[in-house]
Order: sequence, then C-alpha cells, then structure tokens
Amino acid sequence: MIEPVEVPAAVFATDPFWARLNRLADDQGHLDHPRILVGRVEPTSRYTLRCERCQSAVVELVVIRAAR
Repeated sequence: MIEPVEVPAAVFATDPFWARLNRLADDQGHLDHPRILVGRVEPTSRYTLRCERCQSAVVELVVIRAAR
C-alpha cells in the first residue's frame, strides 16, 4: 500500500502540482508512460495517479480542503 501524500487545496491541479506529479512518476520509472488521475471529490478527496501502461499506482493523494 502506498502512503498517501497530503496536498493543500490551493496547490491541487496547479501547474507546479502537475510538474511535481510528473517528475515523481518519471523518477519511479514511468517516463513517457500515459497516466491518469482517478478519484472522488466526495467524501474523501482522495486521488490516485495511475500509470496506464503498467496498470499500477504511482502515488496516492489526499487533498486537504478545509482547515483542521
């Protein structure tokens, strides 16, 4: 199981967010592989970046949408 990475809502889906996600996937050996971000906004705000070629999870994300 992959340890989820927390992402502040203000950063989620920004250009730096995608750049970091792509670097992470590349560093894990998924260079030039097609990727897809899958997940549900409600109730968990959890997403998984998946490599479509390898059919594997690259990273799991938890978007922090509200102050704790």
